[in-house]
Amino acid sequence: MISKPFFSIAIPFYYRDENSINQLYRCINSVKKQTFKSYEIIISTQNIFKRLKADPVFNAKKINLYNAENIGGFIQGNINNAMQNCSGKWIKILFSDDFFFDQYSLFKINLQLKSNDKKWAVMNSLHYDQASRKINKPLIPYFQENILEINTIGSPSAIALRNNKKILFDKKSWMRLDVDYYYSLFEKLGKPQYIKNVFIVNEIHKKQFSALLKDKDESTKIKLNKELEYLIYKHKYKKKSFLSLFFLRLFIKLDRLFLSISYEILNKHFKSLIQILYKLKYEKYFK
Repeated sequence: MISKPFFSIAIPFYYRDENSINQLYRCINSVKKQTFKSYEIIISTQNIFKRLKADPVFNAKKINLYNAENIGGFIQGNINNAMQNCSGKWIKILFSDDFFFDQYSLFKINLQLKSNDKKWAVMNSLHYDQASRKINKPLIPYFQENILEINTIGSPSAIALRNNKKILFDKKSWMRLDVDYYYSLFEKLGKPQYIKNVFIVNEIHKKQFSALLKDKDESTKIKLNKELEYLIYKHKYKKKSFLSLFFLRLFIKLDRLFLSISYEILNKHFKSLIQILYKLKYEKYFK
């Protein structure tokens, strides 16, 4: 009998251009370099399935490719398809343009997940700027009650969840699909576990999903407002006042600016600072 892997790395993919293929290669290579080997890679693609199927990279051991060309939804249907084909004990979502910072990430995640009975977990993020080719802008994730309006976790690449507690993305959501998902996880599974000393790198580029929010026109604003109204009704969420939201956003912006400056100055010693900051500031969000 073949034992189930500890991790299923769920990768949703959509071909935009040749660079998106290179990003997928990089993503997969960051998994294959991991010292912890109890994993499978699940790739769900919404296009060019035949091309990927003919590529030896995607026919390698531990890699399973699934066709999502006929699955509905925005990106949500694609993520759900990947998750539904996962057999591991834990599902680690990893978008195709993101990657693990180092080869010890899965080892460290595994070690910490086994230390308690939490149902989902969040981990730190860094950002890779395609234009400057620099890694910077760290983010320490945490769940807070106003996450539908202010994302304090980051990309879904920064989370993991138990496979037996699988919750799918809502196809009715849109640009807030991530925060809607985090809120659903909180409602059904409680607060997440914080994974220390692990960083997921998110690439910043012109064709990424969130780029749609830049220079948004009137129709996009209307769609965003309707989406928020739907999520407020769905989660019975009490919307923050304009002033409260303004100061909360300002506080988070200053916090992230401090982290960015600290990362540039401390570099290799930045992880030590995070441990101190977690105890002083972020630990309360996980109790």
